[in-house]
Amino acid sequence: MQIIKPKRLQKGDTVMIVSPSGGVPKELKGQFNNGVKFLESLGLKVKTGKNALGRYYYSSGTAEERLRDIHEAFADKSVKAVIMSIGGSTANNLLDGLDFDLIKNNPKIFSGISDGTTLLNPIFSKTGLITYHGPDLIFTFGEPMSAIIKENLIKTWLEGNVGKLQPNSDWKGLDKLNENEKYEGWQCVRKGKTKGKLIGGNITCLVNLENTAFKPDYRGAILFLESYMYNIAAIDQAFTHFRQAGIFDKINGVILGHFYGSHMEDKSQDRKAGEVFLEVAKDYSFPILEIGELGHCVENYIFPIGCKATIDAENKYFSIDEKTVY
Repeated sequence: MQIIKPKRLQKGDTVMIVSPSGGVPKELKGQFNNGVKFLESLGLKVKTGKNALGRYYYSSGTAEERLRDIHEAFADKSVKAVIMSIGGSTANNLLDGLDFDLIKNNPKIFSGISDGTTLLNPIFSKTGLITYHGPDLIFTFGEPMSAIIKENLIKTWLEGNVGKLQPNSDWKGLDKLNENEKYEGWQCVRKGKTKGKLIGGNITCLVNLENTAFKPDYRGAILFLESYMYNIAAIDQAFTHFRQAGIFDKINGVILGHFYGSHMEDKSQDRKAGEVFLEVAKDYSFPILEIGELGHCVENYIFPIGCKATIDAENKYFSIDEKTVY
């Protein structure tokens, strides 16, 4: 498969905001507006998809309306990046109708997190277009941003050379549930060094893609994982699914992120995600690195899906090894 990289963003470029899954709650409209202002502060122009602020029960619009916004964004020659406003649960509604040829023939930055996983990975698998896990409008650009996270954004989308990443010294939880968490920095779960293409995101979405025509190609991948409001028992279940589905037989390594809301009410039953993953993957030898800049309610590094990366778990090393845009 030929890898396609979108053009880098420059001042004066236009980005379009879409909501391919959930609707934007009224209480988050202020953060939506803050996100728009942040993008404008970078010298970018911002368009809003017709249904980006819409509502159809628990989604931003019908599947047809949400698809229309994405297709219009990719067909619009003036739009250089398409950014999801928020996550949700229904992005998989769109996969059957998504025009992969349109996307392939009009490559541009496409970014989101959470249920965005459901679109980012199939688009890369079907078209070869690098997609970007991490930034969305509300919970990335609508929140105060640490200097190192802003630097990563600029390096990834405006310059294209990311290189070595490191723990965020200003790490903080962004929600009442995790605002008092103490960050222990990056952790070596299992030693080893490897290279591979980045594939992954939210574990719920990745499980839902299995047994469909849209599941990722995990061969030679560095698999990165995070979750939202799965307790550790459910995370154990999901990790076991990845093993039983044969995914561990294909990958080169793993990056574990922040597993928001994973703690058990009964503390005697609580475990760390890294400990659970190591147990589930005990018959394998690939390296496992745990970081805090990946997941819900934390500031995220951008993971360019399909780009080559290196991890050295023992030395707590992670780098993006090729240009992320051209």
